Amino acid sequence: GDHHDFPLGVISATGRLIDGESEILIVDLGKEGPADKAGLQVGDRIICPKEGLSARFSKATETGLAGPQTELARAYDAARATAPPDLDLEVQRGGNRLALKVRLPGGRLDPAKLLKGIAAHLLSTQQKSGRWQPGVGGDADVYTSAFCGLALLATDDVQFLPAVKAAIRFINEKSTASIDPKDPKVGPKNWQAASSAILMAEYQLATGDASFFKFLQANCDLLAARVTPRGKMGHHFDIPYNGGGLVIINSQAHLAWALAEKCGHVRDVVAWSRSYREVEASLDQRTGALGYSAKAPRSPDIAARTGAMASALAITGAKEGMILRLAGALAAHHGRMRHAHAMSSIGLIFGFAGLKSVDPMAHREIMEKWRPFLELSRNASGSAAYFGGKRNIGGDQYLGLSPIGNAMTALMIASADGKLHMHGGRQKNWIAGSK
Repeated sequence: GDHHDFPLGVISATGRLIDGESEILIVDLGKEGPADKAGLQVGDRIICPKEGLSARFSKATETGLAGPQTELARAYDAARATAPPDLDLEVQRGGNRLALKVRLPGGRLDPAKLLKGIAAHLLSTQQKSGRWQPGVGGDADVYTSAFCGLALLATDDVQFLPAVKAAIRFINEKSTASIDPKDPKVGPKNWQAASSAILMAEYQLATGDASFFKFLQANCDLLAARVTPRGKMGHHFDIPYNGGGLVIINSQAHLAWALAEKCGHVRDVVAWSRSYREVEASLDQRTGALGYSAKAPRSPDIAARTGAMASALAITGAKEGMILRLAGALAAHHGRMRHAHAMSSIGLIFGFAGLKSVDPMAHREIMEKWRPFLELSRNASGSAAYFGGKRNIGGDQYLGLSPIGNAMTALMIASADGKLHMHGGRQKNWIAGSK
């Protein structure tokens, strides 16, 4: 549609923006939250203090957070510089304009503190089985739990390692155990195999614990066995879209293989080179980003596949050629970070990972531009609300908006620390107190 719903940060409300407008319509309020206590009501419209075209919201993904979202986040920051930290809002209600004061809880935005709050939330919501609750049944919990486990690992706190291991055990029991090394037609989807391998490899690199190595190998070998002679990969064994495949699978597989190689897994050179040719053929020569496939190189939802491949190449030691084009595209088109395959999550997760791995200076600049995202994502309880992009987020609904929303925000923040190898880390056994 022409509208976009998003969280309003610590004031506990949900806003709606319409393409071309600058007023934020209140569509939901947290009971007894700061906005509710201040007298804000569903149906009110927050008037943006800035006027003109630059204050208007655009559904174009390229514009990112520009407009009322950035202006609101700046207003929060300015209000916190005063005592008491009251946000002055001008609101349209019916035919009247009202002035409201909202007391802002939580202090100024501190990404490290937010990361800890998210980790505490993920720990408290992990189920006894080691999984997190997805949006639907089936195998969504495997993909969700891989990223939630990765978020806990990235927090660099030994207290979360039992939870990370529980997530890996759940994944291996539900997903990896279904792999038949002799028959690549059975076993998990490639999405699950790649995310599982990425988590297990990062865990081994962080801790030195190789107890899951054979499961890591099984997932990597399955991915290699599913690469066609022409380098195509699909959701599972078969190649969809009239044989075109989808490069987001190739790029996640390359990241899994690159990380696994650091753990001692021997790269399947044939599968890598075949897949790499398909990735090369998918490069959009205008932007330097990876398209949907070699058949559709100009697809705009670039962040996840471009970022995952940049990260994979950085891990292998690549310094020039395609890797620089990928990083350049991520920086130039950072507004599209939440536009990835009917998802926002993997765009942020892999997009910021790839940028940090290749160009830390550009990463630092763009993280600063994305501070409004963190400001509006964080909630009054110290964790994160799901703040999706402007296009289809059906994939994230499938994964579960709360767990994947927290995981994507955590991994975005953690990319600045550069400890995970997908974030440009080079040290092994890096997690404090793991060895």
